[in-house]
Amino acid sequence: MPLILFAGLAACADTSTEVPLCSFDENGKVILQSGEAKAACVESAPIPTGATQETTGRITILEAPLPKPFSTLAGDSSNSVTVEQSGPVAEAMPAELSYYIRAFPRAKEPAGDVLSLGSEHTVILRDGCFFLDREGSDDPLVQFPFGTRISVDPEGYLAFNTGTTVSVRVGLPAQTGWFTEPYDAPEDVAAICRANKMVGVTTVSNPFAYPERFNPALRRYGERSGATPPQILARANQCAIRHAQREADRRLGRTTDDPIDCSRFWNF
Repeated sequence: MPLILFAGLAACADTSTEVPLCSFDENGKVILQSGEAKAACVESAPIPTGATQETTGRITILEAPLPKPFSTLAGDSSNSVTVEQSGPVAEAMPAELSYYIRAFPRAKEPAGDVLSLGSEHTVILRDGCFFLDREGSDDPLVQFPFGTRISVDPEGYLAFNTGTTVSVRVGLPAQTGWFTEPYDAPEDVAAICRANKMVGVTTVSNPFAYPERFNPALRRYGERSGATPPQILARANQCAIRHAQREADRRLGRTTDDPIDCSRFWNF
């Protein structure tokens, strides 16, 4: 699967745009001046909310809180959940975030129309490299789909967007569509990230990007329970947030408690 490598060792942004080049030392720290020459770099962005900065200068994000996914009961499940993947390759990320990220591999070409419901995984950032968090210690690196962008959301969290209306934060479960079996990572990425295996995914989208999919079931919950629309939304949001936190606690080994069941709200 062909890819575009985004590496902080080479440039401050996606190679499809004109960008200021940067220099880094062996620890990943930016070199602003070398002899008489100054590196042409933008100032780094504030460290994203919830991120841990490593001694290398790169960041680690293993989890993130779920924003309230539901704000209205309007709409139904007739809207398409197909991810749009056409047009030019969007800018991978703002240059000022490149100080914190070692590599951001993306496919060169769109995968065509893909459904975002094929699989769900959590993508994490560990010392500046993105991994698909799986059970065990051999998490593979991730090759992202054509056009995937990364930015900071309104609350300061690092997030992915692949063309849906709502981004998904790094460290939260994402719909990853259909993904490959692990394969040998390209040598340059493997060297930068000190990992040998990679998987390609066809989307990194928010499971709640189309909340209208859930609304018929939420309205049925209201009919069964007698809850008012504000009560339905408040209870569904609270359960979704608690479920996400419990799953993060289980994934990171902080608890062995059972998952929180929210099927009463969106039991299709």
